[in-house]
Amino acid sequence: MNGLSLERPSSVLSHNPAKMVESKLDGVPDTWRQTMLLERPNAGVNICSMYGSPSDQWVFQSETEQALSMSFLLEGRIEAAIEDGVDLRLSNEQVLLMASNQPISGWDVFSAEKDFKLVNVHITASALEGLTGLAMSDILQQMRSAKLDMPHLDVCMSTLPLSSSLRRLAAEIVHCQHRYADSPLKNMFLCAKATEALATIIHSKITSNGNISTQRALPTDRPKLVRAKALLENTYTDTWTVAALAQAVGLNEKRLQAGFQTLFGYSVHECLTRIRIDVALAMLAHGFSVTHTAQSVGFSNISHFSKTFSQQIGMPPKRWAKEWLLSEAKTQPN
Repeated sequence: MNGLSLERPSSVLSHNPAKMVESKLDGVPDTWRQTMLLERPNAGVNICSMYGSPSDQWVFQSETEQALSMSFLLEGRIEAAIEDGVDLRLSNEQVLLMASNQPISGWDVFSAEKDFKLVNVHITASALEGLTGLAMSDILQQMRSAKLDMPHLDVCMSTLPLSSSLRRLAAEIVHCQHRYADSPLKNMFLCAKATEALATIIHSKITSNGNISTQRALPTDRPKLVRAKALLENTYTDTWTVAALAQAVGLNEKRLQAGFQTLFGYSVHECLTRIRIDVALAMLAHGFSVTHTAQSVGFSNISHFSKTFSQQIGMPPKRWAKEWLLSEAKTQPN
């Protein structure tokens, strides 16, 4: 292990995310135990959400078999290291992605200046194949194509920004833990969101770093398409048309539309709508009114915003905001 800011404690329990349900959080400090809510929606799929204000750092040894882990850090700090591998540091609004095709061990340090908010999804190799049809080697191959490799280990670990889409998915996982607490729908929903999060992360890594198939398919248009998507993300309140966006990046409309479908998997209009709804979710979660949110993300018509929101999220924005605020209140320590 390299570079952790704290020395290893002489005696500390080792934690395996795949076995924390069975362990019933034995050995977890009380101030951290109070922040945790554990779920196992399917065999090999383990989800831990952590929302609270722990008073001390938590330093622990971690170990796991072949598995994939996605950690969405909304608030707080994490230092993570693999024995004989890399060490990484995360702070607010980052995601840690790790895929391992061999047993590994390492160390982690969790700390918070004020609040600590984390959603961790841990999926064993067999569960990954059952959920997605992908083997761990497939995930590793995709990550390595984006230059995220540790060549001496059959392991990849990387960080990326917590995009609006991933922030929404993390929020929906926590929301589901409370909304469907006693319903069989909870397990189905959590597995679906875990799969969607993985697809979003892998797609983000490939489109931002490139791989052979993408670059061959769009050798000259790809940089302009990436720039077009960035324009939508940075100016989502503008009334973009396909013609205006195509002119802004120097592509004709047909190639822009075809390129968006090929590279991002959806049309220009669908992309802009997704961006606006993701921002709207964040605003509603912070207590902004539906009217103010709709206007702030580029909708001049409130009924159009409500209809679009319901189509994307499955419920009206006012209802979503109410349920989100209730679920947030339940996660706060007494």
